[in-house]
Amino acid sequence: MREFRFALLAFIAVSAAAGISYFLAMHTGGNIRISSNNQDWGGFGSYIGGILAPAASLLAGYQIYKSFASNAYQQKLLLARESLSRLDVELEKKLEMPFNNICFGDEYYGRPLRSIIYALSNNEIAVTEASSKAILSLLHNIAIMTNSIRYYIGLLDGLPSAEKDNHWLGELEKSYWIEKYSAICSRMVRIVGQSAFEDKVCKEQLRSFKLVLGGEYDL
Repeated sequence: MREFRFALLAFIAVSAAAGISYFLAMHTGGNIRISSNNQDWGGFGSYIGGILAPAASLLAGYQIYKSFASNAYQQKLLLARESLSRLDVELEKKLEMPFNNICFGDEYYGRPLRSIIYALSNNEIAVTEASSKAILSLLHNIAIMTNSIRYYIGLLDGLPSAEKDNHWLGELEKSYWIEKYSAICSRMVRIVGQSAFEDKVCKEQLRSFKLVLGGEYDL
């Protein structure tokens, strides 16, 4: 909107400059009164049209370009949002999936994976190598997802707007993921160990994990 206002003002300025220059030229030529001759006004119209038509075409082309760019940006946001929603659903399914392994005894057989994670982090059951590997793999997938979330938040911050007021959209997005997954992910990291987790993921994924689920700011 701000860029459109600037372009419109520039167009008005060009129009005013063209009109003023024409009347100055007439005044210099000795015409100090407004002409009543149709031919003079026809010449004025041709002069103004010859200057303003290209400017108007440029303004229209610019607006079409901005419209296409805005639509493409909105489409990119929509696709990113849909992808994150699918990842969110799949992660929730994994956490609620029954743990059909007898390694922790009959008491924990068939319980949701989320319950097993809480029991492990509360030292109610001992961590095994198999459970540690499974949780580490799940954390790796979550770290990959947070990288996508970070990209989406960056898109929200760059959303075209008349005001620089998009920062709260990114904060709102982060608050959702923190509220939903920060606690369970903290427990999983404690189970496998911080060093094992950092060795499993790349630096960029670790940075995204801390930014999204730890509430840190991207500097």
